[in-house]
Amino acid sequence: MNLFFILAVLALIVAGYVIGVPNTPVTSATASAPAQQPAGGSNVSGHVSDGSLTGAPITPDVSTWPGSDTDKIWNICTAVALAEGFNLGPGTAPYDLNNPGDLSPGDEGGFPTAGPAQAHGGSEIIFFATCEGGFSALYAKFARIVTGASTVYPASWSWAQVAAQYAGNAGNWLANVTNYLGVDPSSTPQSYVNG
Repeated sequence: MNLFFILAVLALIVAGYVIGVPNTPVTSATASAPAQQPAGGSNVSGHVSDGSLTGAPITPDVSTWPGSDTDKIWNICTAVALAEGFNLGPGTAPYDLNNPGDLSPGDEGGFPTAGPAQAHGGSEIIFFATCEGGFSALYAKFARIVTGASTVYPASWSWAQVAAQYAGNAGNWLANVTNYLGVDPSSTPQSYVNG
């Protein structure tokens, strides 16, 4: 009777583990690559790119990122991803968690995640299923800011005000984003896109 009980408990533990593991898509890039360790500390599956936004995988190289010469919100996304360190590649949370904007829970924008949010830099950030989802969620966040639909960032806020709310190291973030975009920190994201 004791042996049967122990085997039953072990079976339940194994079944619980299998059910509890996040469903992360396996691609040729992830099947052969070891799991990356994000800056937050927990081991996750790492970078996944399906090529759905650009026609090719997104890498740390800025030229592979989504964008458009006529859509300035994509320029903001590039500036933010650079400020967050997505371009530094494996071993950084934004890259390993497919989250170029270091977005926190609540900013998923309906895009699939690959597991629970991960601790990073004193906050929790979303672990997106693909970096395409992460870039799309970042785009949606700034589209809401620019159109006045954000409940956190009023359209009248300057880049400096956005930085103070958005980033732990607001001074560096502000300098990186505004220098990349060539805008004054006292101007607004809305004026950049509409101006």
